[in-house]
Amino acid sequence: MRSRQRQLNKIAISLILGASGMSLGGFAYAGPACGPEVKEEIVKIMINSGADKLPDDQRLRLEAELYQKYQSCGVPDTAATLSPEAANCGKTAYRGSLWWEEISCCGYDPQRRMFGCPVTVKQSYGYGPNPLPGSREYVLNCVWNGAAYVPVANDSVHLANSPGQNPPWQFAVLAMANTNINLVQPMNGITRLARSILSWQLQPTNCNYRPIWGNVIDYRIRLDQ
Repeated sequence: MRSRQRQLNKIAISLILGASGMSLGGFAYAGPACGPEVKEEIVKIMINSGADKLPDDQRLRLEAELYQKYQSCGVPDTAATLSPEAANCGKTAYRGSLWWEEISCCGYDPQRRMFGCPVTVKQSYGYGPNPLPGSREYVLNCVWNGAAYVPVANDSVHLANSPGQNPPWQFAVLAMANTNINLVQPMNGITRLARSILSWQLQPTNCNYRPIWGNVIDYRIRLDQ
């Protein structure tokens, strides 16, 4: 009788946890840990502070404060798993919330010294008012120097909410390698380890950066002539 009651209790608990997006094996979210109102709040703070006109050091300091405040939002979402293509591109080094955006693969053009990372945008909301100010998807690209990953290229793409339209869409961040360029030269066919970090609205500041919204992939590039 007690065994039967325990079984019924377990089923009841499972139903409750399932309804809340959690599981008995720990906790796993059926959706994002933080809703779009949090992302919209970040956009509003950036607007009100005039972040786009601040010197880089002040803007990055503001973004670091926002990172600390909203770091708990970077919980991986079970309903937003990595794309199958990621397994064919490289290794997932880190994943934050992928409910809104994700990179599954990146590549390098050694002739143009250019990194290219397609960004899958998965929702029509959570990116800021359309058309402006919207927000940015940042990608920092790094290359292994034998001891650590170091930055070589950094850029972003602008986007905004798109009410009434149906996602997903493929954006792309193209970034010129203009830092530590010795690691992407000479073009002699050598293989290098590379890392790309996608982060929504908060610019990655180093190659170990863990994005709240976005992910990190490690892969290999080749410096062909």
